Amino acid sequence: MKITVCFLPLLLLCSVSTGQHDTETQDVHTVLREMTASLAQLKVEVTSLQKENQAYAARLKELERQETVVERHETEINKLKQNLEAQQVAFSASLVAEGEATIGPFDKHTTLIFKHVMTNIGSGYDPNTGVFTAPVRGAYHFEWHIGVHASNTAAVLVKNTNHIFAAYEQQASHFGSSSQGANLLLEAGDVVFVRLWVNSKTYDNTNRHTTFSGHLLFTM
Repeated sequence: MKITVCFLPLLLLCSVSTGQHDTETQDVHTVLREMTASLAQLKVEVTSLQKENQAYAARLKELERQETVVERHETEINKLKQNLEAQQVAFSASLVAEGEATIGPFDKHTTLIFKHVMTNIGSGYDPNTGVFTAPVRGAYHFEWHIGVHASNTAAVLVKNTNHIFAAYEQQASHFGSSSQGANLLLEAGDVVFVRLWVNSKTYDNTNRHTTFSGHLLFTM
């Protein structure tokens, strides 16, 4: 009877210990299952975020491409505008801005400065120097008219340093005028102006007898 009593507590202790171990094992398995489920959910979320990032990156790349295309188009449009503006060239000016004046004679060829500007599309003509500068390569047409009163006059169209054509008039006692015209092939940057010949005079007043005009015929 004593032997039975002695082993009973031990059996109870072993039973309790085994029950606790089983419970702890079940708890660990539960935690592991929950962690596995959480990791699976995290993987799904990470995959979703990666796809979203890839979509954002593709969209950003497309926007950058479109921006580049827009910038390129804007550059092309600006170039076209500049070319169009460069192709719009025409000017016309007379010798004196107001009143009347006799210019000359001089002891050397002298550039005439036509100060009264009627038209200067493209701003190729400079009223401070009397010089026209070609903005683009092309064919240009020029005309110049010179007036003189009781004297002789000669005015020469000059391209860079080359004399092209001359207009000449001689009047002993009355008013007279002469004119000339020329078509010139100019490179961008070439200059054209009118020179009063040595020992010549020219006359102008508000009637605008003495003038210098030009315009671009077409580019080349």
